[in-house]
Amino acid sequence: MSMLCNLWTDFQDWISHDWSDVTFYIVISILTILGLLALSTFVKGSYNKEGKIKWLKLVGSVICLAVVAVLCVAKFA
Repeated sequence: MSMLCNLWTDFQDWISHDWSDVTFYIVISILTILGLLALSTFVKGSYNKEGKIKWLKLVGSVICLAVVAVLCVAKFA
């Protein structure tokens, strides 16, 4: 358990101290835009006349937005 705590602490230090604020906000912006674009294409595809749901777009969107959440928690918590 302490190994996981040390890993999280090292990750937090890397994000907080080694990344500049500009780098952090650029990475967050790119991942957020990619996640929202994937989510919007999933929603558009879901209401298409074909009826096929593109689950890969939804999974990609959730992964991108989850990475954004983890990075924000590591930076600000």
